[in-house]
Amino acid sequence: MAIVVQYVFKAIPGKSLGVLAESVNTAAALWKKHGASPRIWAVAVGEIGSLAFTAQFDNFTEYGRCQDALNADPAFQAWRAKNNELGAAEWVRSNLLREMTP
Repeated sequence: MAIVVQYVFKAIPGKSLGVLAESVNTAAALWKKHGASPRIWAVAVGEIGSLAFTAQFDNFTEYGRCQDALNADPAFQAWRAKNNELGAAEWVRSNLLREMTP
């Protein structure tokens, strides 16, 4: 069984895409540091123009360990604060997905 967390966001018009890309890449590195397999996607159908950040785990235990480690990491806390100040993107939705195939 796999677990995937997904955050979908959209760049705010007039904001720097370079700054947004740098912020997303920093977040991906922090998630990876704590055991996730992060990926960044461009949405091609549906919410066109949005980006999706996903992180995959083998099970809920691994997801929980990563979340606990991220929330305790001062670098992640600093990234979260800086990302909020940037205002380069707006949240669209998020999902926590559980694989159903055996």
